[in-house]
Order: sequence, then C-alpha cells, then structure tokens
Amino acid sequence: MIRKIKLAGVVCLLAAGSFLLKADDAEAVKSYQEGLKLFNAKEYYDALKKFKDSELLAKSNTIRANSLRAQIGAAKMAELPWQEFELIEALLTRFPEYADVPASVKREYQLGDIFFKGKREPAFYAMRKIPWLTGPDKTADIYTQALKRAPYAPEAPAARLRLAFIYDQKGEVMKSLEQLRIVEREFSASSSYKLALLALGYGCYEMALRGDGDGRYGRECAEMSAKYLKLYPKDVAAPLVQRNLQRIRDAQARRLLDMAEFYRKQGRTEAAARYLARVIREFPESTSAPESESKLAALDKSFTPGDFPADVPRYIQYKTAELPEEAEKVLFFPGENGKHNLLPIPDLQEYLGREIKK
Repeated sequence: MIRKIKLAGVVCLLAAGSFLLKADDAEAVKSYQEGLKLFNAKEYYDALKKFKDSELLAKSNTIRANSLRAQIGAAKMAELPWQEFELIEALLTRFPEYADVPASVKREYQLGDIFFKGKREPAFYAMRKIPWLTGPDKTADIYTQALKRAPYAPEAPAARLRLAFIYDQKGEVMKSLEQLRIVEREFSASSSYKLALLALGYGCYEMALRGDGDGRYGRECAEMSAKYLKLYPKDVAAPLVQRNLQRIRDAQARRLLDMAEFYRKQGRTEAAARYLARVIREFPESTSAPESESKLAALDKSFTPGDFPADVPRYIQYKTAELPEEAEKVLFFPGENGKHNLLPIPDLQEYLGREIKK
C-alpha cells in the first residue's frame, strides 16, 4: 500500500514538472514570436532583448539554441559586432550540435576584420550616433579566440599577420614575432607569407641592433633576409632587405672580433685566433674583416692574408633622373643677378604672345 502511494506521488511530481516545463516553454515561445515581429519591423535592438528573454525562459535546449541563433542575427543587423561575437561563442560552447561550426568560426574571423578596419561597438546603443562614444578595440580578443577554434582556417594567416601588427603597436614585440614565425613556418603557400617573412626579418634586425646576447636575433634576421632575397629578388623591398642583411653580418662579425680581443687580452691567443679566423671565413665582406686579418697575422706568423674582398654596398642605391626642362623661357632664376625673387620669373611677354596667336 505504501509503495503504491509513493509511486502515485512520483507520478504527480513528474506530471507537475511536465506542466511547468510546458508553461515556461510557452512563455519562451511567446517572447520569441514577439522578437520575430520586432525583427521583421527592423527593430533589431528590441528584438535582441526579446530573443534574450526567450532564451532565459526556455527549459528546452532546442528553444534556447534557436533563441541564441536569433540573437546572433539581431546583433548582426543592429551592427553590434562584439555582442554578436559573444553570442556566437555562447552557441559554439553550449550548443555546438545546433550550430554550423565552420560558418560560425568564419564569421568570427570576419568580425575580427571588421574591428581591425576601425569599427567599434557603441558604448550605449541609444547614443550610437555619437561617433566617439564607443567601446574598446576587441580585434586581438576576437582573432585569438578564432585561432584557437580553427588555427588552420584559410583566414588564419592574415589574422596572425594582423595580430602581429597589433602586438607590435602595443610594444609586445615577443608576441608579435611569434605570430610572424607561425606564418613563416606553417603557411608558406598563403598570400600573407611574403609580408610575414619581410616583417620577421626586419623585426629581428631591430632586436639584434638593440642587443643580441647570444646572437639569436642576428642569425634569424640573416636567415629570413636571405630567404626573402632568394624568393623575391626583384621586389621593391629587396634593396632594403639586402642593406639590413649586410649590416647584420657586419654586427655579427664585430661581435666575433670583440670576443677575439677579449681572449687576446686574457692571454688566450689560440681562442682569439679561432674567433679571428671565423670572421675572415664567415664574413669576408664585413667591415671587421681587414682588422681581423691584421690581428690574426700578428698572432699567427704562418697566416697569410688573402685577396681584398669585393666591395659590398651598404646603402640603398636610388635611381636618379634629370629635372625636366622649363616649358617656357625664364628671365631670372632665384637669386640670379642680385635679384631677391624666391621663384623663377618667366618671360610673360613670350607667354602672352603665344596666347594671342592661339
């Protein structure tokens, strides 16, 4: 008898729970329908709030997921990119089975591009017409999360290149170089590879000139610069890369020469001779090569200096062109014949004569 009473109680509780579930879902569906009417009336921000109410009221995962998807559409139409991104993340995290994952991640990359191009979400939607009353830049946050979800998406190389630029502007040089290294290492077939290679070489060049304790940045700069010149020898940036490469090689040679001098002063002539020989062998065109030869010859009497190395240009060669000739006759140039004119004085009589003939 007692068992029958317990079973009856459980059935009543299940029935009550079922009734409450249906009641809550009914309210959720009602809010969803109201939001849909507002959306069709182009009241996107108000529709967004109604879809949010529908999500909160619903007990069914299906209705919750559909409400989230509706919120994403409303946020997009209301031009609220950060809210749209957060809603996409909520859908992918909580209800991935209801989401088109590839399309959603692609949209996240697009939202990152939108922020990178200068779009900002209004701080207050009612004051969205005020151009300077906006929220913060969320480009790095969006790109970082999108790269976590799809690190090898077609949009990934460009996103990493832009992240590198953002980090560099913030002074986070190590993070910037790491993003460039990933593009150089893993996306050699992408259109971003060339710029990443150029930026990585130049970034390492700047780091090496500031102080390169173990020579790591100098070696990386030399490697990236040589690779760039091999792949793009006719590129407009090639002369700059060639100049940077030669300066880095000069710095590397100077570093070896300083080490040789240190060992020489310590009386360790064999170690000094090895470093001097490295300068001559590895960097024969460097500015330190002549001095290294002279010091090595003083340390090792059996050493015979070789031929003079070929001169390597260390400055960018710019093409020059003559100025075009004057179209009309000039009476006086600036400062000529004691005159104080700052501009050439043309022969107006000859000019007026041509005009009359016309």
